[in-house]
Amino acid sequence: MKKVLIIDDEKNIQVSLASVFEDEGYKVFFSTSGEEGIEKFKNIRPDVTFIDIWLPGIDGLETLKRILVIDPVQIAIMISGHGNITTAVRALKEGAYDFLEKPLSIDKVTFIMQRGLQYKKVLEENRKLRYLLSENEAMNQGAQKMIKKDSTGRIEFEVGDTQYSRKQKTVKVGNIFYGIGLHSGVKTGMAIKPLPEGKGIRFENITENGYVPARVEYIESTNYATSIRKDEIEAKTIEHFMATLHAFGITNIAIKINKEVPTGDGSASKFCEFIQKAGVVDQNEYIPEIVISKSLIIGNVKGGDKFIRVDPHDFFSVHYTAEFPEPLGKMNFEFNLRSSEDFEKEIAPARTFGFVEDINKMSEMGLAEGGRINNFILIDKGRVLNTKLRFNDELVRHKILDIMGDFYLLGRPIRGKVTAYKTGHFDNIQMVNLIKETFLDKQSPQ
Repeated sequence: MKKVLIIDDEKNIQVSLASVFEDEGYKVFFSTSGEEGIEKFKNIRPDVTFIDIWLPGIDGLETLKRILVIDPVQIAIMISGHGNITTAVRALKEGAYDFLEKPLSIDKVTFIMQRGLQYKKVLEENRKLRYLLSENEAMNQGAQKMIKKDSTGRIEFEVGDTQYSRKQKTVKVGNIFYGIGLHSGVKTGMAIKPLPEGKGIRFENITENGYVPARVEYIESTNYATSIRKDEIEAKTIEHFMATLHAFGITNIAIKINKEVPTGDGSASKFCEFIQKAGVVDQNEYIPEIVISKSLIIGNVKGGDKFIRVDPHDFFSVHYTAEFPEPLGKMNFEFNLRSSEDFEKEIAPARTFGFVEDINKMSEMGLAEGGRINNFILIDKGRVLNTKLRFNDELVRHKILDIMGDFYLLGRPIRGKVTAYKTGHFDNIQMVNLIKETFLDKQSPQ
């Protein structure tokens, strides 16, 4: 039976939470002070702990810190009737799993509780990921011998002038990445392994057989992130890792996840390190570029509304402009993809951002549940609340990161310039589809 510890001196909170949890089959324990709560925690070792910010004796934040010393992976959920954004940010910085305001929404409490309890299940799945790599030791010594047995789903290309083609690439060895799902809030992992020429980029699930190709044909959602799906196989929040693959020119790779790609610090920097450790190798065959030979536009360029445009260019380039409330104001940046090193320096460090007014809406959609003090830029009325920007124009650099990831769903490198104004994932995918219809021959997806 799962155990819940409630550290709160308000009797009505204890009673209301206990009635919910006991009905769901949990065993509930109570404490009215931080000192008492810590002692009970030591004795009962609960699966989840709810801690009020305002407690007699030591306060809730100090109680949280001491509990996490005892159990660093404890799911600790802070609650307060007199908190604010600053308090919430500090609680998350100290290691709280989440922060809830009183009066408590029972539906919200239940949702957070269930999400937190997935933690142990995901640990088991991460152990499976480690096993997948250990049992395939041959992959770490020369993976090509093992993977050549897999001959399904090959993509055939008409490769002409090598001036507009590139060597196909994969990773040298398998590797594992651990993190939290930015939108699911679930701690999870990701395992990669090399694939031979013509296989493309594919996502697999740890609990399901099969895969979903990283192709625009399989788009399922663009709500605050890009997600793809094929039958029962889904891959959510793929854009940052796809951007990294784009920058390193990787064309063939298998990615095994638990439905959502884990985030690092909200940027792509950790993914760059991850790929570098795995190594990148050229393969024998070529892949043709998509050469933008005429301009395509979605939106109203002259009307001041959002738009996205692609034009002929000598290499892949993105220019993005956005307008935020002051003091952030208008931002723009142009990035030319000439090397992975340029991407690592100029684009990869740019983190995900969001606005206070959108948090409740995203939460109702089950999104941004993994947003934490160290992986999400929180903005309110033109001001950054929880961190310092890495670049003065970090927000538009992150938009370029998203574009690079979304555009790589074409399955091929692109030679052309993207110009975008105030656009998002939905607009990116619209343009990707238009490019596909305009420049690519009709071919069956993998």
